[in-house]
Order: sequence, then structure tokens, then C-alpha cells
Amino acid sequence: MVKISVQISTFNRSKVLQEVLKSLDNQTLDRDLYEVIVINDGSTDNTKQIVENISKIVSYRLILVNQENLGLPIARNKGIINTDHEVILFIDDDVLADKNLLLEHYKIHTKFDDVVVRGWVNHIDQLKIPDKPRFRIADFSTSFFWTSNVSIRKKYLIQAGMFYEKFEKYGWEDIEMGYRLRKLGLRLIINNKAIGYHYKPIPNLSAENIEKVLEIEKKRALSARIYYDLYKSLRVRLAIGYYFPAKNFYYLLANSPLYDKLYEYLKRTNTPALRFLLFSLLKKMYYYKSLLSG
Repeated sequence: MVKISVQISTFNRSKVLQEVLKSLDNQTLDRDLYEVIVINDGSTDNTKQIVENISKIVSYRLILVNQENLGLPIARNKGIINTDHEVILFIDDDVLADKNLLLEHYKIHTKFDDVVVRGWVNHIDQLKIPDKPRFRIADFSTSFFWTSNVSIRKKYLIQAGMFYEKFEKYGWEDIEMGYRLRKLGLRLIINNKAIGYHYKPIPNLSAENIEKVLEIEKKRALSARIYYDLYKSLRVRLAIGYYFPAKNFYYLLANSPLYDKLYEYLKRTNTPALRFLLFSLLKKMYYYKSLLSG
């Protein structure tokens, strides 16, 4: 009998995580067929207390694993070694579970062995499950392995060598794992009935928050560079945007007077749609500036 271990790595998102854990108590899959493991990656908020409190009221088995702030790859690997269930379903700490999420993953793994099952990651801007999911452009993904909503048998993660722990900053650790799983010959099955609702609130574009988001983009770029240095393949170049003319175009913009002017203008303009559009351009420029520096 197949059993699923739902694994969530988290850092300082206790309020959102609480709602995610509640949503996992409303599943149509039998409670005896799944567990939930939360890997607390050194959170400084009340994550530990929240998980311990919820574990007393939910009907499924909830396990808390605590570690220092060592990053996502190490957290994910710790979750993998702390389960004896055959199938691991990764979701993020801001992904609410549709009531049929686990059942839809479960049904496929009872039929097939050597597969990666990717569910629909439906982006929402309110912290509640909508009455009916609506497709957004942000939902589109070509990723083979996207840990916002993806499942696989544990043995293949071990065979692939586990998550690469040098991705210490932010991003790409799941995409790189997908690269290795492809090489093992696993095939991807997309199941759009397995829905995870990814909570992405409307961004706060205050000057302070702009700096925070740009810092995340820098970390994402540095991780992309690690990914590129591992393989230097066309697939990786396309994935991280390391190709002509994109890298040349955005790098030139990032190192031109336009960058500073755009940043200053963002702090002055109050038109929401324009701010969001210009901020998206600024993020792209900063990403390439960080990716290609040095």
C-alpha cells in the first residue's frame, strides 16, 4: 500500500504555514495513508509553537523537524531521511492544499512507479482557498520538478543523490534536482486535478520592500550561476536566461543610467499598474546584473 509523506520546509512564515497545515486536515485521502513533516529551517518567529499546537488538533500525523538556518536543500534532505513512506509530496509553506490534492497524487503513484507527478500550482492573492480555481499566467510552468506541488518515490531522490546542498541562497535547487531525475529516465505526469493554491499577495512596493525583493533576486541569480557551473548545457542556459540576446540586453540596461532613474521613479509614482510593470523590469535588470557580475 502506497503511503505519502507531505514535506514542507519553512522559515518565518508561521501565519501562512498555519493555514497550510489546516488545509491538509481537509483531505479526501484516508488519514492512514499520509503524514506531514514540517522542517523548520531555523525560524525566529513562533513557527515551532504553531506546529506543536496544530499537531494536537489535526487528524493526521504531523511531525516537526527543527534545524539551524541551513537553507532549503539541507532542510529538504533532512525531511527525506526522516520518513519511511514510499512517496514524498513537496509543497511550499505558502501553498494551501485543495481537498483532493493528496488523493490525486496518490492515484497516479498506485498505477506507476518511475514517474514525477506535478500538480497545478494556482496562484492566489488572498489567504483562502477559492470556490473555483482560475488560471493565471504565473501558473504556467515548464519545470520538470517544481517543489510547490510535486511528488516522487523516495528511492529516486536517493538514487539521484538527494538535493544539492550548495544552493545555500535561494532558488534552483528543485530545478537542478529535476535535471538529474530526467537523466534517470523518469517521466513527468502532469495532473491538473492535484491543485495547490500558492498564496502570493499583491506586492508591497514601498522603498524598503523593493530593497528586500531585489536582494532575493540577487540570491536567485547567484544560485542560477551555481546551476550553470554544474552543467553548462543548453537546457540550463535556457532555464536561467543565460543566452543572447536576453542576457546582453538586460545587463546593458542594468549598467546604464536607466537603472538608477527607474529606481528613483518607482519611489515617486503612485500608479499601481505602472509601478508593478516598472518594478518587474527593475527586478529583471537586477537579476542579470547579479548573474553576470564577475
